[in-house]
Amino acid sequence: MPSSVRAGSLKDPEVAELFFKEDPEKLFSDLREIGHGSFGAVYFARDVRTNEVVAIKKMSYSGKQSNEKWQDIIKEVKFLQKIQHPNSIEYKGCYLREHTAWVCPVV
Repeated sequence: MPSSVRAGSLKDPEVAELFFKEDPEKLFSDLREIGHGSFGAVYFARDVRTNEVVAIKKMSYSGKQSNEKWQDIIKEVKFLQKIQHPNSIEYKGCYLREHTAWVCPVV
């Protein structure tokens, strides 16, 4: 993606298809932070549709180096979509809300 594209932009259809359009705050409940690192915080949560336990990694793409952060999110989502192994997490999707990506695998 060219550096001229604004972080969070979904104008590129290939990028837009990486993210679900629903509001993650309406889909997940009982969020509790369980870890924090350089790329964001990880939360325990429940999917309100299935009652499944999920881990949500919230990654901000605002502030300094927002374009680089956005590129990292895109790379991570593309990587998670490719993983298919019985000993790894099951990737459920990624949502965007207020300059934050919610990356959601099932625990």
